Order: sequence, then structure tokens, then C-alpha cells
Amino acid sequence: MFKLLKWVFGIVSFLIVAAIIGLVIFISQFDLNEYKPQIEKIVYEQTGRKLALNGDIEIKISLVPTVALKDATLSNADWAKDNEMLKIKEADVTLSVLPLLNKELEIEEINIISPVINLMANAQGVGNWVFEKPQETQEQINEEAKPQEESSAAAAPLLAGFVAKKLYIENGVLNYEDLKTKSKTNLTIKSLELASENMDSEIDLAYDVVFNGEDIKGTAKASSLQKLLNNEPYNVSLDTKAYGANLKAKALLTDLMGELKFDADVDAISPDGNFDLPKVEAVANVKGDLKEIVAKIAKLDFGGNIVEGNIKVNIAGSKPIITGNVASNLINVMKLSTSKKSAELSFISTASAASYMPAEKLDLSALKTFDANVKFDVKKLIINEDISLDNVKGTADVKNGVLSINPLGFVAGGGNVNGNVAISAANNALTLNLDGKDIVLQNFLKNLNPANESTFGFKSGGQTNLHIAVKSNGATYQNLVENLDGQVLFVIGKSQLQAGALKYLKGNFITQLLSALKLEAKDPKMSMKCAVLRADLAKGKANFPKGIVFDSKKMMVVGDGDINLKNDKINIAIKPFNGNLTDTNIAQAISSLVKISGTVQNPGIAIDTASVVKNVVGVAMTGPAFIGSQLLLDADQAPCYTALKGTIYKDMFEAPTGVQAGAQSAYQGASDLVSSGINMITGTAGNAASSGAGALGDAAKGMFNMLTGNSSKKNK
Repeated sequence: MFKLLKWVFGIVSFLIVAAIIGLVIFISQFDLNEYKPQIEKIVYEQTGRKLALNGDIEIKISLVPTVALKDATLSNADWAKDNEMLKIKEADVTLSVLPLLNKELEIEEINIISPVINLMANAQGVGNWVFEKPQETQEQINEEAKPQEESSAAAAPLLAGFVAKKLYIENGVLNYEDLKTKSKTNLTIKSLELASENMDSEIDLAYDVVFNGEDIKGTAKASSLQKLLNNEPYNVSLDTKAYGANLKAKALLTDLMGELKFDADVDAISPDGNFDLPKVEAVANVKGDLKEIVAKIAKLDFGGNIVEGNIKVNIAGSKPIITGNVASNLINVMKLSTSKKSAELSFISTASAASYMPAEKLDLSALKTFDANVKFDVKKLIINEDISLDNVKGTADVKNGVLSINPLGFVAGGGNVNGNVAISAANNALTLNLDGKDIVLQNFLKNLNPANESTFGFKSGGQTNLHIAVKSNGATYQNLVENLDGQVLFVIGKSQLQAGALKYLKGNFITQLLSALKLEAKDPKMSMKCAVLRADLAKGKANFPKGIVFDSKKMMVVGDGDINLKNDKINIAIKPFNGNLTDTNIAQAISSLVKISGTVQNPGIAIDTASVVKNVVGVAMTGPAFIGSQLLLDADQAPCYTALKGTIYKDMFEAPTGVQAGAQSAYQGASDLVSSGINMITGTAGNAASSGAGALGDAAKGMFNMLTGNSSKKNK
């Protein structure tokens, strides 16, 4: 029995081997090149495109029969730029052996080497992948019917099982150009593998590609090819890594062969440090079609800042139109970057001009590529450890290359601020308008709330109004600063101050001035009447026309001068006046000696030699009355009113009246006379005047040191 089975098994094996050998011999004698004209004709009849099989079609004899195809092209649409829509350098088609025994053609695997696919959409939105059969007359159809039936019948078995279980593409290129939007996309295919057991099985996909210079790698799973051909609802899921982020999505596609629609759930995570940002996670539902996309953002979390909202993108026109609304309970700007410190928004503490700004070209061209109208609402916006804003609301509108945020509103220190912003890509123009009222300064700048009895700050009051109306334009960020034009106003009302160490205002001329005058020693608790910062921006300068004012019962400071926005150089004369008139010599010295020079980055207090010369010459020419004149002039009875003349706040403070106003006007003549005398001296005896000024400067330095308690130190 065993011997019989052995013989049966041997005979069956022999017959199978003989059949395979016979099949191989048959295939080796079979010349597929004879069918090239028929194959090319069938393709043309079905697509209207010419298939050119330029190379030989060979059959490689091995354990698995393989058909090798070289140098094949498929022509493009008549209107397309490239002659070929598809070019294939080499392709190997591996056939399944057992189906061949039954005279059935089943493709096991297709390997395509170095294909080039050129896709293009014309100005009407029609793609070159839309095929049209060539139109023929009935006579032509009848005449070609017989030979075509014969050739089609012969070629049909070869094409019937064209669907492969595996498709592998290596070193391919896909180019896409949209003539309507004038956009180009490039996809380099390092490797692409599709696998499916049969027409009714799910398709597994693995890909490693480069999209517009960025590596994209991942896997996907899709419904069967049969569902695709039947235009049934089609499921797709993917897990990919792109641009340093991980993306997972599950989508349902409908009407793939007609008006495509999709509904996808997306979960994306970008790790900390990617694009110099903190960890970003997005969870959203995205649905739409080829005309409109709607995204419902369940959560957009970047560094703990969570944003929700709805965004709609209309892509039916020449450029996308974005509409929607976004909201957040908290956004902390300090968490938006992993390497850069958040910007300070204090004009005084970090005032900077062109030298701080990069000469980098300002590129706003992206504003021309889309239109938008998006409303935003942020309950709390933290700028840094000291500054935060509440209820930041507005509407961002982009149209024809112009970004407009109008209205724009927020709460700062309990006060309301409203305004608008406009940025134009046409001429790189910027406009900013903000008006704020009843801002409690120590609530807005937390470090102006004294931490202890030795630090400077506001004990009460601090009610602040602000007005910012500026515009600019320029090719670079630096040009924007240099070309600033407009006005900036900060006005602080009655307040109780605590003098002491300046914790917040560091490294600028205000710090140096207050430290030099030792306000913390003279008046630990000050009652401030008002304070003003006025900057008129024009022609590359920030001018302060008596626009820096600090007015208290015992000390008054008035600053007059400018800052050059092109090189940051400071030229501001500070007139501090001590309210105690019992010692007019000391009071006069204080009001004459201080001048701020240097740069915003490196400011310093210098001796105002011109003021010293003016005072000494004034005494010589007009007598002691000049000292009284200067005291009254410098000790403006309404410095905040003077600083705000000609501005929207011109009526905020009362003007000097009666004797005060008359005295200042009468004594102004004496001051002008002295100024003329100085000009005459410097014009006719420059060297002598310079020597005299130098001597007076040395004397003034000594007096300045004495007043500030630095008599043992050399003042530079």
C-alpha cells in the first residue's frame, strides 16, 4: 500500500512538473511584442491618449514568470505643457503560476521603476487625468469592427487580470500644476507599496515620499478596489509622519467618481521644539467637497494654550476664502516659543528703534493668496510675567492683500482699549490706532505695584489714558521703524507713589534720571499730580515737545528733545525742579544741569553745558532777575497741560491762569534774549566760548556730584 501511494505521488509530481515545464516552454516561445499594436489601439480607443510601448516586452524565465516592459509613455491632453502624462523607465509584471495552468492571467506583483507622472489642471479646473474617447463616424466604427474584434479578443486575456496583488513603485516623480491658481507641487516617491489579496479585499498602503522638500512617511488602509470601481462609500485611515509631526486620520469618502465628498476625524501631534514651538496637538473634524472645506476644531492645544472654533474654507474660486470664529479661555505668549523670550510691550522699559530691528525684508505676499474673515475671542492673553490683557476680541479681515483687524478691543488694567490695525501687502504699509481709558497702571504692569517698602510703585491712583495713532511703510522691518509717523500719548492722573528701587524700568534714561536725583531718599511717599509721555513721530525721529512730564507736589520733571529712530541716539534735556524755593542756587542748578545722551541701548546722564552757559550769561546780562525767570519758566505751573497742547487730550488739564500765565509770558523775553546772546558768543568767539564752556562744565559736574551725593566719585 505504501509503495502504491509512493508511485501515485511520484506520478502526480511528475505531471505537475511536466506541465510547468511545458508552460514555461510555451511562454518562452510566446512573443508579446506581436500584441503591442493591439494594446496601444485599445488604450487609445478607451482614453483618447496614445500609449507608446517603445521598448521590447520580454518574458523572464524563472520559478515565477515575469513580463518585463521598458520605455513606455502615455500622451498628455492636447492643452497640457508636457508631451507625456506618464513615462515609465522599466516595469516588471510577475504572474501567478497556477492560474496559468487554467489559462487564466493573474498578476501577482507589479514593480515600476522610475516613473514620471505629470498631472495638470487647466484654467477651467479640468484635469489632464480626465480621459475622452475619440469621436468616430459610424462608417469608421463599422469598418474597424472586424479587425478590432479580433485584436481585442486576442489581447483581452492579457488585460483581464491586470489588477495585481502587490504594486511597488520606486524612485518615482509626480508633478502637479494648477493653471488656475498658478501653483505647483512636486512629489518624489522613494517607495510606494500597495497590497490587496483580491478585488474585494482591503488595500494596505505604505509610503515614503518627499512632498515639496519635506519627508512624509507612513501607512494607510483603504476599502477594496471593487468598492472604488462601484463608486461606493469608501473608508480610508492613515498614520503618517510629516513635517516633524504625527498625523492620524479616519475618513469616509463618497462619490469618488463624481463630486467627491469627505468626512474625516483628524488627530495631529507636533513634538516640543518642532518649528521652534511648544508641543502642539490638534483634534478636529474636517468635512467638505472640492468646493468647500469645514473644520470643527474640538481642541487646538499649543503649550497649554487651548483654542476651539469653526473654520470654513471656500476653494471654488481663484483663491481660498476663509471664514469662521475661534475662541480661547487663555493664551500665554511666553509658551508660544521654546527659544525666544516674549516681547515686552512697555514703550519705556524696552523702547527700541531701527538699530534693534532686523534689516530683513518684509514679505507680506502671503496676504495676496487668500481672503478671510475670522472673529476671535480670547478671555485672557498673557504677554509676560508682568503684562496681561483680558477679553481680547476682534475681527480679522483679509481682502485683496490687506489685513484689517477692525474692530479690535481688549481690557488692560481694568480699562477699555479699542482700535484697529491695518497691514497692506501692496506697499508694506502699517496703520495702528488704539485709544484706552481708565487703565490702572499698576494693575496693567504688575511690577509697578510695590513689592515692599523699598521698591518704587503706585500705592493708589494710576488711572491712565492712552492714544496711539501711527502709520508706516517700508521694505524691511527696520524701514518700518524709520518711517513711523503719528503720535503716542500716555497720561497718568493723580496718584500716590512710593519711591524706591526701580524693579521694572531698567536700563533706560528714566531709570538713570530718577536714580541720580535720589527721589527715594528725598520723598519716600510722593503725591503725584500727573504724568505725561508724548511722542510725535515723524521724519525718522520721535520728538518729545516738553512731552516727558512728572509733576508732584515736591518734584517736577519736564523732558524736551528727541530720539533718532534711525540710529537710536538720544537728545533729551531734562528739567527737574525742586519745589522748595528757599535755596534758589541749588534749585537753579538742578534745573539746568541734566541732559540725557547716548543711545536707547546705552543711555547716560550728561551735563547740559549749553544750559550752564545760558544761565551764567543770563545772570551777567540781566542780573538776578534771570534766575527768577528761569525758575518760573522751568517750573511750569501746568506742565501736563503744556505737554498735551494740540493733542486729543488738550482739555484734560487746566491751563495756567492769572498771575501765573502772565509771569511766564513776561519772563519769556528775558530767556530769549539770553539765547540770542549765547548764539552771538558761539558765533564770534567759538574757541573762547568752548574753553569757557569746558570750565563751566567742570564746575557744574562738581555741583552735580554734590547735589546727588556723589562728591567723592568722578561723574562721567
